[in-house]
Amino acid sequence: MLGRQKQQLKFTNIDVLQAWEQKPLVPEDSFYYGFSQADDIFRDELFADCYASCGRPSIPPSRLVKVLLLQFHDRVSDREAEQRALYDLRWKVALNLSLGEAGFDHTDLCRFRARLLLNKKERAAFEEILKAAEAKGLLPAKCVQQIMDSTYVLGAGAVQDTYTLIRLAIRKLLSALKKRPDFPELRLNLNYQGKGKPKINWEDPAERERLLNQLYQDALTIISATEGMELSCKERELKDLLLTVATQDIEQKEDGSVTIKRGVAKDRVISTTDPEMRHGRKSHSRLFDGYKSHTAIDKESEFITAVTVTPGNTHDSEATFALVDQQPEERRPEEAIFDTAYGTGRVREEMATRQIKVISPVPEGIGKDGCFPKSAFEIDLDRQICRCPAGQIAPEKIYDKKTGRLKVFLFSPEQCQNCPLLNQCTRNKKGRRTVTVNAYERYLQEGRAFQKTEEFAGKYPERCKIERKQAEMVMHGLRKARYLGLAKVTLQALLVATVVNFKRYWKLLNQKVTAAFPHNDMAINGTTPVLASG
Repeated sequence: MLGRQKQQLKFTNIDVLQAWEQKPLVPEDSFYYGFSQADDIFRDELFADCYASCGRPSIPPSRLVKVLLLQFHDRVSDREAEQRALYDLRWKVALNLSLGEAGFDHTDLCRFRARLLLNKKERAAFEEILKAAEAKGLLPAKCVQQIMDSTYVLGAGAVQDTYTLIRLAIRKLLSALKKRPDFPELRLNLNYQGKGKPKINWEDPAERERLLNQLYQDALTIISATEGMELSCKERELKDLLLTVATQDIEQKEDGSVTIKRGVAKDRVISTTDPEMRHGRKSHSRLFDGYKSHTAIDKESEFITAVTVTPGNTHDSEATFALVDQQPEERRPEEAIFDTAYGTGRVREEMATRQIKVISPVPEGIGKDGCFPKSAFEIDLDRQICRCPAGQIAPEKIYDKKTGRLKVFLFSPEQCQNCPLLNQCTRNKKGRRTVTVNAYERYLQEGRAFQKTEEFAGKYPERCKIERKQAEMVMHGLRKARYLGLAKVTLQALLVATVVNFKRYWKLLNQKVTAAFPHNDMAINGTTPVLASG
């Protein structure tokens, strides 16, 4: 049953001590004091759907959600959060706890996070901060311009090699199936009861390949044994995981045996402890394993307006639409500022359908083998003309047979062979240059033209604001995932964003009150004008 905060005063309450001392125990402009005055934001009723209508009263969810946020503000674990609430006066002020009261056990935090996820309440606190900021005039009802960007989150799961992936996936599935009376006894090559790696000479390629074939055959044997069985949701997930890791890095040889193939499989599973983690690349030189956190902020107020998390191998541009669509219609921007990774033709088309103007450089490809890039050619889509740097017009065109869309311009061998710029234009064996027409070519042309204007030059530098905001999120623990799985990492990103937004909210609210009451000295017993709601 939903528990609620008790309003009855005790002699050991922080408010009583502050009245005796005639001064606050923590500064009024501090994050902790702000939390103590945020009961109108973090209300118990927000989480009523997470609890039954009868039974023993729970710990007030308004207290627990504050604890989760304080954890990321101070970057402490569940156990240390319990200790802070018991011994740290700043936490007691923030949580409105009396001196001898801890208010919760550290295991309550794990259960509360599970309640939030199961009842789809992970965004509740995040949205309430934005509503409060809007109600007090700190966040405009219509965020005309928003800035969007991503940063990487290192996964909490262990990154495993192919041998370990297959062995642990087999072990997990066997552990789930052995309780079933209809699961047959299987003759397997290896024993999967132990936790250690097989004892082989790992420096010997022949022994490694023999082990790989044993693991592969055992995986196929177990998968075949489950055919026709009615599996639970968890068992199906484990079976799919085993099927994926047993085949993603494997190729068959002519004699029927298998070996590890070269290269990295697309969308490769890298961990059995967190199967949703992926290899990611933030730049050509920066690789990581885990997730990407994508953030949108309002340019003027610098409040975070949207957060989403994707696997690490997701291209930045693919998360753009989720950032826009999760926001209420009235808060969606008229203009969106991105870096080059978001300036693709597909993003521009999708944003145009949402009536959002894209302010982003167009990604420009580098010419193959050091030759002229496509941007060096003049393409007139209306007249379907392509002019090369030497002034020649392509005489041939290729169209898509199904859609009739123009796909390629082809210059003739005669044009190219007699051209003085041939060595700078193509290394094609046929001696001719071809120019591919992107499906979103018109949007890319409009983007290239816009980025040469004064309007673009004046607005695009504002993108740096989100870099500072993401650095602040990293400072509060966004860089390293605390939990396993996409849903829990998304919860972590939302909690960090809520902390950052509350800091901004409390700072702007204090500035607003200071400007209105420059000689305010009413700091005791909740009489400060800062505390007025509305």
